[in-house]
Amino acid sequence: MINVVVTGMGKERIAQLVQETGAGLVEAKAKTDFEAASAVKSGKADYYIGACQSGAGGALGVANAILGSAEVVRLSGVGTTADPADVRAAVEAGKRAFGISYSQIDAIVPVLIGAILARAE
Repeated sequence: MINVVVTGMGKERIAQLVQETGAGLVEAKAKTDFEAASAVKSGKADYYIGACQSGAGGALGVANAILGSAEVVRLSGVGTTADPADVRAAVEAGKRAFGISYSQIDAIVPVLIGAILARAE
């Protein structure tokens, strides 16, 4: 089972999409930023997804501080969304914390979970 912690704006929607897209192979838990980043750091969770208006500051600030910049990546911002190939590349590169814009939750989360599942195979 792949464990994903979600935080920030729309965390309930993110968790729902993770569960739906994960097809029983991925579990999502909504947490605070600190709890989520700490769970990834300690190995209690595999991945972190945070959302805010910009997909950067609020979504990744705590994760960046706890996990370090090598572990985090911003996938989308206001008015922009990552190319699916870029999402897959980030997962393949070993990134474990992902920042997304609140407005892009429905577009990015299924692609991200698909990439995580593909890496796990």
